[in-house]
Amino acid sequence: MKGVVDRIEGNMVIVVLEDEGIVEVNIRDFDSKVKEGDVVYKTCCTWVVDEQDTLKRKKQVEKYLGLFED
Repeated sequence: MKGVVDRIEGNMVIVVLEDEGIVEVNIRDFDSKVKEGDVVYKTCCTWVVDEQDTLKRKKQVEKYLGLFED
């Protein structure tokens, strides 16, 4: 299961999955600090931040947003 962190509400992390479903995950279920926009995936016991995919996604978003600059 893989997705992107949409937002954090208190101790709940809202994750939008690849199939566009949404799950709420307790922040304690992550193996490291998590923030909005992080690409995350679930292992057997915990949720993990995928640093490489997060960086790749961030670059894609910045490139896309650059199209709208004057």
